Amino acid sequence: MDAPVAVLAARRADILRHYRHPWVFSQGVLNTDRLREECTVQVKSEQGDHLGWAFYHPENAICLRMITFDNAPMDATAWKKRIADTLEMRRALLGSGVEGYRLIHGENDGFPGLKVDIYRDLIVAQLMCAGMEHLRPQMAQWLVEVTGCKAVYERSEGHARKQEGLKPAQGFIHEECPLPSRFKEDELEFMVDPSGPHKTAFYLDHRAQRRWLRARSHGKRVLDLCSYSGGFTLAALQGGASFVHSIDTSAHYLGMLAEHLNINGLPADRQKSTRADIFDFLKGKPDERYDLVVLDMPSLARSARAKPSALRTYRKLHQAVSGWVRPGGILVSFSCSKVVDRGDFRQSIFLGLRDCNREGLLIETFDSGPDHPIHLHFPEGEYLKGYAIYLK
Repeated sequence: MDAPVAVLAARRADILRHYRHPWVFSQGVLNTDRLREECTVQVKSEQGDHLGWAFYHPENAICLRMITFDNAPMDATAWKKRIADTLEMRRALLGSGVEGYRLIHGENDGFPGLKVDIYRDLIVAQLMCAGMEHLRPQMAQWLVEVTGCKAVYERSEGHARKQEGLKPAQGFIHEECPLPSRFKEDELEFMVDPSGPHKTAFYLDHRAQRRWLRARSHGKRVLDLCSYSGGFTLAALQGGASFVHSIDTSAHYLGMLAEHLNINGLPADRQKSTRADIFDFLKGKPDERYDLVVLDMPSLARSARAKPSALRTYRKLHQAVSGWVRPGGILVSFSCSKVVDRGDFRQSIFLGLRDCNREGLLIETFDSGPDHPIHLHFPEGEYLKGYAIYLK
């Protein structure tokens, strides 16, 4: 049986042919009324030229997610080779000793709607579109075969699934292992539990930033805002920080932080945890200002419509946090909101500091690292941006 064909308007076909962006919006498809729901389709121009293969969904504005621009559709051999290629790239860039890393970064790696993280022997997968949902059992099997990992845990939820009528899905989809699982990063051992209240088992995209902080923490007082399970806190203590104050709203993850201190033998007497909302916490006055402050906020804007509000919030936060950084101290601040670009985020930091008459010097920029590559055809794949600011 021939595969269904999505026919693109001439201009849209030309754009796809030249730019190879992995998303095609419904306005560019001429025959959506004749396509089956949630299937793999061949993509052609009005003139009948083959353009590639894609996942199709009639309910989503992004109705085509390109899988391949080759003539043949993806089969098991092709998918496994693509997985193997991403694994080879990570090992080449990170070294074979890294136990926690992102193996598949969605469209950037040629896997529309799929993110895969590895923690030693555990795979955590997030499936965000109906096309990838149909491949769930096969993809889990292929991932295990290629990587040699033992178990695959799915944690799929969020706005992208809702757009395609998919309910949240959570649980082991290939074998099982005890949770929490463990892995090492730079001689620190961390627990990861994808079944917990937060869908992210660990922030692998901050590996380089943790190393940066560790190298600059000796003898310093550090404030870790939105500390989660303690990645930055542990890195600072490992680097010889004199004191680290960790702030988070979650008692669960502050408990994990305490356990991380214990299993790594780090000095609990040089660390304090406070359960609080950072907006409320920053309204107070510090007894003593900090040498290093890390502000790692959750996403404040899920859509372009929320961007103006997010920028106002970033500005207010940076105004508030500046009072906690001593003159000559460093503020390290991050945004993971995709719709807020680097320039906008940097401007919000500047405006927040200006509002309280503080001057800052940008001394370092941060991104998500080589295991979270950004395909040049897909600028939407960039999400994490960060700055280290020296405050006068």
